[in-house]
Amino acid sequence: MKTRIAIRIAALVFGLIIIAAVVIANLGYGESFWPIITHTPNADKVGHIGIFGIMGFLSNLALPNFRIRHLPRLVTAITFFLFVLVSLEEISQAFIPARVCDVFDWLADVAGLAIGQIAATVLSRFLPKQETSNT
Repeated sequence: MKTRIAIRIAALVFGLIIIAAVVIANLGYGESFWPIITHTPNADKVGHIGIFGIMGFLSNLALPNFRIRHLPRLVTAITFFLFVLVSLEEISQAFIPARVCDVFDWLADVAGLAIGQIAATVLSRFLPKQETSNT
């Protein structure tokens, strides 16, 4: 039980870090905070895969087996929810002067979410089962 609580806290904190990074980038200060991304080839795409891979991983571990009936069985509800958020965030960049809407960033985000969900699914087999309460 303590493991699940720690995972949920980690997912929440990581989500807040992503929100902070989006705000920083939207304000046009991204290059000041992470200059290596602009100077290293493909660092941006690798970063997108990594960030959303970790978010997908933590979120799927935090909310295991949370599914929506109308989604394909291989897509968890949390991955679908993150997919929608990531898609909306990427589209919103077309309307923010300091940002660039990039389909390849979006594809890297989606790849990261898929990798994170797969890794969480594999790892969850080894975690203690979530206890149910009568409250």
